[in-house]
Amino acid sequence: MRTEATLEEWKALYDVAIRLKDVKPWEELWDMDLITILPKGKKEPCICSVMGRGGECYAIGAYNGINSIHNFFEMVNNHDVPSHQLIRYQNNIMCNFGNRDELTKKELTLIKELGFKFRGKNNWIYFRVFETGYAPYMPDKNQVLEFTGILKNLYMAIKALHTGLEVDFKNGNTLMRRFDEKNNQWINYEMPVFIPKVQYSIPSLEDQLLIKKLKKQHKVNSILELDIAYLNSTINDRNYDKPLIPRLCILVDGRSRMILSQAMVTPEDDDVDIIFGTIINYIFQKGKPKQIVVRDTYILSILIDLCKQIGIDIVQSGKLKGIDEFLESFYEYRIK
Repeated sequence: MRTEATLEEWKALYDVAIRLKDVKPWEELWDMDLITILPKGKKEPCICSVMGRGGECYAIGAYNGINSIHNFFEMVNNHDVPSHQLIRYQNNIMCNFGNRDELTKKELTLIKELGFKFRGKNNWIYFRVFETGYAPYMPDKNQVLEFTGILKNLYMAIKALHTGLEVDFKNGNTLMRRFDEKNNQWINYEMPVFIPKVQYSIPSLEDQLLIKKLKKQHKVNSILELDIAYLNSTINDRNYDKPLIPRLCILVDGRSRMILSQAMVTPEDDDVDIIFGTIINYIFQKGKPKQIVVRDTYILSILIDLCKQIGIDIVQSGKLKGIDEFLESFYEYRIK
């Protein structure tokens, strides 16, 4: 169950965000000039990305933990994935310096209760959590406390840069700030950027009778596109304490661009079951396709063993023409 932060806890977070805004870190850091923080007592680091040097979007993103950092680099490096689908990689907390009309009524009320009076463009501070399967939402108590600590350490790391610490960001280094347990103090130093490699688990279909039946199905010369796509809408459901972002498992004929099946995916659903069911149903109805094209490594890992067992080629591509056309038409319809 969600627990809300107190006004005092929110004020501590806003105070450090205001201090960071005053030093204008985006005037000296690009978004890939990463600050790495290893919080006291934690085993996994957090990386912070400062945005705004380009003069468009001013924000600080914190990617906490191995999986979140991995997803950050997936998002950065997947240039062929449509922008509206990059949210699948975003598991982080954002501190935004934006405009008043970007804030929700709840956020405006909070700022008023805290006694802050922000004015003008890029001066309104608000915080959003990005989590797979959910629309961006305000942080809860634990997230407020954790983010406060991260931003305090980010502020101190930036002060270290101002007092002489040199970091070769251009050649892939980061400023590391961590607590030295031996000497009981925080230390700052330069080191190579930490880019974790995450190995997704590869599920295996154990039903040998089902595998035999799938193998016996006739082959068809079809190329399929499969993805769990993220839709640009929000669902507020009383059964959840966070707003949902609709996810849709879509199967498309890659040649004709015809939609073959689609199914909503909720946070309770098992992605493996949904994807296995989609492909197995197609095989029994139409036959074994020549090839399946998927968008990301996550879905590739789910299907790779099944495809190997029954003799289907599987490839990964950030662009899925049939699915992307459907999504773009969906977005255009919503705008109208």
